[in-house]
Formats: sequence, structure tokens, C-alpha cells
Amino acid sequence: MRKWFEKAHGAIIWTIAFAFVAGIVIWSLMSYFSTRRNSEEYKYSLSDSVAYLTKDGTALSSEYWIFPWDIENSYGQALSYYQITEVDPIFEEPLIKASLLSDLINTKVILYYAEINDISPTDEEIKSELDKQLEQINANEKLKNYINQKYGSVQKYLDSIKPDVEKYLTISKVKNLLGVVSDEEIKKYYNENKEDLKAKYDSANVDYVYFSSPASANEFISSAMEKGFYQAATDASLNVQNVAEFKRGILDKNIEETIFESSNTMVGPVPIGNSLFVFNVKDVKTVDTYEKFVLSKGYQEVLSTLKDKKFNSAIQEFKENNNISFEIIDPIYKVWYNVLHNSGKDLIQVYKEIQEQIFDDTSLKVGVPVEIKSAFVTLVEKMKHATEVTQDPNLNKVLKDAEKEANMVVENIYEEYPDSFVAVEKMKNLHPDRIDVSFKYYSRLYSKIKPYLEYGMMQSVMNDFIDLYSGLSTLADATDISLDMKAEVLYDLYEINKILKDATTASEYLERLKEATPDYMDYDSAFSELKFMLTNESTTSNTNQ
Repeated sequence: MRKWFEKAHGAIIWTIAFAFVAGIVIWSLMSYFSTRRNSEEYKYSLSDSVAYLTKDGTALSSEYWIFPWDIENSYGQALSYYQITEVDPIFEEPLIKASLLSDLINTKVILYYAEINDISPTDEEIKSELDKQLEQINANEKLKNYINQKYGSVQKYLDSIKPDVEKYLTISKVKNLLGVVSDEEIKKYYNENKEDLKAKYDSANVDYVYFSSPASANEFISSAMEKGFYQAATDASLNVQNVAEFKRGILDKNIEETIFESSNTMVGPVPIGNSLFVFNVKDVKTVDTYEKFVLSKGYQEVLSTLKDKKFNSAIQEFKENNNISFEIIDPIYKVWYNVLHNSGKDLIQVYKEIQEQIFDDTSLKVGVPVEIKSAFVTLVEKMKHATEVTQDPNLNKVLKDAEKEANMVVENIYEEYPDSFVAVEKMKNLHPDRIDVSFKYYSRLYSKIKPYLEYGMMQSVMNDFIDLYSGLSTLADATDISLDMKAEVLYDLYEINKILKDATTASEYLERLKEATPDYMDYDSAFSELKFMLTNESTTSNTNQ
């Protein structure tokens, strides 16, 4: 989840705005438009909002307010767009929602900039975008029927989304206006960052073989010089392996330069670890000249980065010159926003503010929302990775106290919300020797990755699977585990091996389970199933011989 968040965070701000372009068309927007229309039937006050924009310290009009349902709808769309099916409600959900709130605030600022500077799409541009939507609807009969049932007609639906299409086009216009980057600016960036760009975007498609001794490597090279790389590999019964995108920074500089000089080159022997590698360079893509860089995928990525930087700088200047700010009313969102948007020594002040909300001297206060507690734990983890904090002797003392307090909070969350997987995981890291915690952690982990095993997708969760199998095996051999826990652990190991079609190992765990708890299940049926699997394996093996 954390990796997804790091990857997606910068893109979420445009998730709604770019929904039409990205193809999230209509299905994920249905609830949003329906809720928005219903909410417009009522008049809400500033106190109903989560956050709002201000100018000179005074709230702007209601179109620059953000309500709880705005965040909920953005949240639902983000999960749908990034295909996230499971989010921890205690730690991950508030983190994502706080990020979305930040993005919604930024979007409101852009729309206010557009209003002040009289930027808006033309009627023709709006019609063109709606025509694109109509084309997509007409291409999907099922979708068209749904819209007719839901809205009465496709035209009524298009009328309902027209204001949102206008907002999307307005945001695009502002971004295109403020994010203009000239060819000279890109070329200047390339010249100043050439080596970094080469390290990031240069790649070579290489095949390789490896050897355990210099003699065998040199013998192969001699043969390859005469017969060619692949014929020599075939003659020596070697398995040729491939790296489709070999990057710079892995090998010695001189060897690296040889690899990236040209295609159809053999390089070696290259010592890596205890082996000697011989590479055959099939193809090279490099950005060692500006002309090559312009034709690479890196050009568009750099251009997009420079546009974003220029755009963000212009918006920041607009906010400062016009005294535009915002206020977050909701205490939970306010805390999480501060956790996400502060760094370095500023984290200490955030820590003090949240600590006062959670602690009464050295004990936890009663009635503190769990989302504020999880924000505190997240903050302390962030402090542990802030060098400005860890390398300052005085601040490091504060950090040590904060870590002890965070441990208390983790234990409290675990006790009150035992179904939070992240809380269980943190508790296991805090108390690795507690059998009950490890049992709960591995039981929950198995539930999370079991569907991947059942659908043959173990590669997607390999690290988690290794952790799971090792942990369950340790628990199965533990002498201080309760019989009920031991039975569940043995059953899980039996089931895992059955899913992986390892009937032999599954039988071993089933025997141990039967010995520990003879009445746990219908063992005769289970053993018969495994016997059938073994018979099938034997038959298949004999057929293939």
C-alpha cells in the first residue's frame, strides 16, 4: 500500500480532472454527479465544510469550500482508478484522504486563479469534450442503457456533467498557460543534468552467460569469437539469459562504457560476485546527445516535470501576491495534513501539537479519535527518517521520548482495533516474541494473499509469501503456542501446500494436525483428496516421459 501511495500521490490531484481523458468514463463518476446534484438542493454553512479557501484571512464564496462528500467521492474514484481493493481504515485511509484533501485545495486555488484572470473554455471546447463523451457512450450499449435508466436520456446525463467538464477544461487551460516550457529551457536542463539523465534513461538489451572459473569463461569467449555467441552457448549447453533493460551504475565504469558504445558487441569476462559473466549486447538506447534525448521517453517525462514545476511556482506566486490561503476545520484532516506536509525540524512542532491532544502527562487521554492516534504513530516514523532530527542531539532526545509514546499508542490501537492489519503488523514489529500477536499477524497476512495463491499469482506477493510461510512454520514448531492456535497454523500450512499442488508436504502437515487435534476436521476426505492429487501427479509424470 505504501508503495502505491508514493507512486500515486503526485497523480491523484488530476484523477478527477482527467477522468474523461484517462477513460474512467462515467461508471466511476456516476455516484459523484448524483451526490453533487442532491447536495445542491440544500444550502450548507461554512461549518459544514472540511476546509475552505481564504483571501486576506476571510473565507471565499461556497464554491471554494470543500465538503466531506467531495473527499469521499475523490477517494472512491482514486481507489477505482488505481484498482486498490483493500485499504487499512485506521492508518491508510486517513492518509490517502488527507492527501486528496490537499489536492482538492490545490484544485480550488487553480479555479480561483481562473476566475480572477477570466480564464474559461469556449462553448465550442465544451461541446467538443461532451461530444467525446457521447461517442464513448454510444460505443457501449450496456453503458448507454444504464444512463437512459438512471438519467432518463443520454442528453440529460451530458447536461448534468457539463459543469464538471467545464471545470476540467478550465484547469487544463490554466495548467497549459502557466506551465509553458521553451525548447531552450529543456536544452539547458539537459546540458546541466546530462549524466543523471544518461544514468536514468540509457538502457541496453543484453543476453548473458556466466561461469565459475576464468578458464571456462575465456574458453567460451574464444569459441564465441569463432562461431558467434549463441552457437557457442549451444555447443557448451549453456542457458542464455536476458536483461531487457540493463541500466548504468551496475558495473565498473569502463565496462559500462563498452556495453553502451554499440550494439552487437560481446563484453567479458566481467566478475560479479563469485561468477564471471559474458554479455552479448543486442541493442542500445542512449541519450548521450540532445537529439537522441528528444526522441526518448525521457524527454516527455522531463518536459512534464518542468511544466509541473513552472506551473506550481506560478500558482505559489499567485497565492503569495494575493494572500490566498486555506483553513482546515476538521481536526482529523488538519492533523493528517500537518503530518504529510511538514518535514525536517518542523516535525517537532507538529509532534508537540499532536502529543498534547493524545497524552495527559504520561498516560493516554480517553476519547481521542483513532485517526489522530494513527497520525501520531505515522509522524514519529517520519521523524525517525528525518536527518535534521536524528543528527541533532537535542532533537534526538525528543525523538527517543516520541518513540516510547508511539509504542504506547500502537499498543492502544491494537487493543481497540485488532482488525487493523497495519496495527497488527506494527505490534508484531514491536513485540516479535509474542505468540498471540504473531499468530494474528500471519493469519491476517494469509487472508490477504490467499486469493493470489489460488489464482496462480504467487509471483505478485512473493516477499509476503516467504514471510508468511516462514512465520507459520515457526509457529507450527513453537512449544508455547495454544492448541487452538497450533491447529489453525497447521491447517493453514496444509491448505497452502494443497493450493500449491504439493500433496506430499500437505499430507505431512495434515498428519501433524490430526495428531494434535483428532476431531478438527474430516480427515478421511482430506487424505483421500491428497491421495488423488498424488495419483494424478504420478500419472501425468509417466505420460510426459
